Amino acid sequence: MRTTAWLGLGLLALTSVSSEQAWTSTPQTEVKHAGPIPNIPSGVVPAVRRPAGMVPLKVVPGKQKRPIPYYATLRAEVDRPFLTRGEGKIYLGFHLDPLYAVHWNNRVKPLEFRLETAEGVRVTPSRGTGPKVEQPADKDPREFLLNIAATGQNRPLLLTVRYFACDDADTFCIPVTQRYTVHLEPAPGGKSSESPPLRGVTRPDAVEESPDR
Repeated sequence: MRTTAWLGLGLLALTSVSSEQAWTSTPQTEVKHAGPIPNIPSGVVPAVRRPAGMVPLKVVPGKQKRPIPYYATLRAEVDRPFLTRGEGKIYLGFHLDPLYAVHWNNRVKPLEFRLETAEGVRVTPSRGTGPKVEQPADKDPREFLLNIAATGQNRPLLLTVRYFACDDADTFCIPVTQRYTVHLEPAPGGKSSESPPLRGVTRPDAVEESPDR
């Protein structure tokens, strides 16, 4: 049996909810343009401090119905204690891909994701919301450092993330849904987080959010 937990990307306002709680937000719709934002900043959202030597996990993107780029790429890592003892920390970070020249729109609802865990796997906290950023836009990654424990077979996590993708040229600002399977095993050829992040691993098709989702 799988349990479902919803999480918001960011560093603040983390609270627990029951596994039966479902996504209750109103449907996301395309955002009207507010005009270009000059000099979109970075370095305004504090970065997560990760334990040294975290190991990238194998991440498999889900199939999508209406393909658009993955404007934000997922990086998932666990620490050494989890790999050796089955209990430790897991890092989930969404990083804007510079290939697409997009930014986070801080005037709309922040990133959220749903995490489904198999029996015997526990990730906490189970719910969160992203940080409130004063700047109307920024390019900093949205990150989590969570507790994880697994007993027996390490079955994968199922992750669904929702966010708005807004291009720097102010030609679109659309809601996007991405889905991943996160295997609790090291990625082939993965290096510790002390090395530069891997690129090009999770840039498959995504799906634009529809009003009936």
